Amino acid sequence: MKKYMILAAVALVASAACTKVENTVVIPDQAISFQVANYVPQTKAGEVKFDEANTFTTYAWFHPTSGAAQAFMSAETIKWQTTTNQWAADRTYFWPKTGYVNFFSYAGTPVPAVTDGSATYTDKTIAITDDAMLASAAYRYASANSDTNTYSLQYGASNTDVKGVPTLFHHLLSQVTVIVKFDASDVADTKNKWDLTVNSMSLSYKNTGSLNVTFVDPGSTGQNWPLAAGYNWTPSGAKTALDATVTASVGAVQTTVAPNVSAGLTFFNAVTVLPQDLTAASGSDASIALNYTLKHYYNDVEQIYETVDLPAIKLTDFTVESINAWNMNYKYTYTITIKPNKTVTFDPAVEPWQEKAAGYTYPNE
Repeated sequence: MKKYMILAAVALVASAACTKVENTVVIPDQAISFQVANYVPQTKAGEVKFDEANTFTTYAWFHPTSGAAQAFMSAETIKWQTTTNQWAADRTYFWPKTGYVNFFSYAGTPVPAVTDGSATYTDKTIAITDDAMLASAAYRYASANSDTNTYSLQYGASNTDVKGVPTLFHHLLSQVTVIVKFDASDVADTKNKWDLTVNSMSLSYKNTGSLNVTFVDPGSTGQNWPLAAGYNWTPSGAKTALDATVTASVGAVQTTVAPNVSAGLTFFNAVTVLPQDLTAASGSDASIALNYTLKHYYNDVEQIYETVDLPAIKLTDFTVESINAWNMNYKYTYTITIKPNKTVTFDPAVEPWQEKAAGYTYPNE
């Protein structure tokens, strides 16, 4: 009996020695999301939330702990996912477990050529509705950053629910608006009235150019925007003339009301243009050409009308502020104020009587 008990005990030990025991540490994969904002630096009024109805495009490169960088995202469309309330691609991307990822994003048109470290716009012709935006490069991000990159930490906004790769967009183009009005406020006699009609207008400038943005790896997790304030683009080709007849303002009549100032009409309303040097010496010598008709009334009776042609008003001749260049991410408003000419005055004088002596002697003997 003891012999059988010993054999059974040996069998039990052998059975236990053959049992496979696994101690598995489960590391969950984390999906990559984005947080986005853009801003206008000249206002310093805070960031503007990226419109959730829009999308943007992202390129990303994975840098493993050893070996060459690998393409991770290639022209991937990022949009607001209403089911998860996150900015992400339609397909799910997961953070690598080692190394880090560099992200480069752009929005709008025209679109650049993107590499791991640069974005290049080559000989792009800018349409008046374009809005090319490029984000600060997001360098060396990994899964450890995914829970800490909240909107409030990066941009000071109130939304702390959105997390992801920080994506701060910058406008690469400029915006221009032109306003024309009539001003006779210094005319005391209110029986005078004027009607102003702009018959045609054109804005001449260069609209084709190139831009290269070379990002700098900060060596640690963070964003990089390498461009200094300025126009940065290199224009090419000749000037082009943008015709204002495409707007409803051409042909509209501006009637002066007390105190003899018209409301003003807007032309080229917030059109996007290529950033550039505006000076004649080294830049595009940009200008505005204007043709208008002015009718003068006195006591509601038409007096005269005339058509005036202003062939070229250089943009650098506007005197409220000296603006010698259109800089990226800035908007400019040019106001052309037409005033009455000098009043007609007189300088009366009377030619003096001329004296002429005559003699006569009587009797004439």
